[in-house]
Amino acid sequence: MRTNIYFLLTVVFLNTYSYSQKDNDILPVELIYFEAFVLSNGVLVRWGTATEVNNFGFELQRASTNLIFQTLDFIPGHGNSNSPKHYFYIDTTHPNYGLYYYRLKQIDIDGTIRFSDTISVNYYPLGINGFNQPDNNHFTVYNNYNSKELLISLPQFYSEEISVNVFSILGEKVKETFANPFSSNLNLSYNDFTNGVYILMLTSKNKIILTHKFLVLKN
Repeated sequence: MRTNIYFLLTVVFLNTYSYSQKDNDILPVELIYFEAFVLSNGVLVRWGTATEVNNFGFELQRASTNLIFQTLDFIPGHGNSNSPKHYFYIDTTHPNYGLYYYRLKQIDIDGTIRFSDTISVNYYPLGINGFNQPDNNHFTVYNNYNSKELLISLPQFYSEEISVNVFSILGEKVKETFANPFSSNLNLSYNDFTNGVYILMLTSKNKIILTHKFLVLKN
């Protein structure tokens, strides 16, 4: 089994949406980041908001080099919020490798729409250490329901520090830890989580190594 490297290509930080704003207007959404990562089987798109006012939700849109945007999916917003919210979407529908563009179509509860700035990403997955890794040099994840923990096996001789992040299904980070270089495994106890679905993400030097969805069931 060969694990592919994931490469961060474009990160755009936005404070406003691209539309004409009057001085007394209240921004429906204060977007604090909008970024895309290339995965082995698609692109992970993430964005976060500092505040939301009457936010019905977002349409995530994608275009190829023809710049004709099409909607991939609708992601519900949080309505009114004064605390940071995080969203992510994994796009696995690319017809070919190449350059793609993403933008957000934000929709108010009253139907008003606004568009974010556009980010670009070159979808072309690469191997983590070339294309001839030995079978014993890969990442594996096992959900042990008996011991109530997630078991992560790391490749032999992997010399870089690995950041281990866990996100809720709504995109909120619920845990962050690190695996030291040359570690052989890492265990995450269910005690750190409530029942539900989570996303595990391993990164090293700003590159996503692995994403894994897992279920926590304590009872």
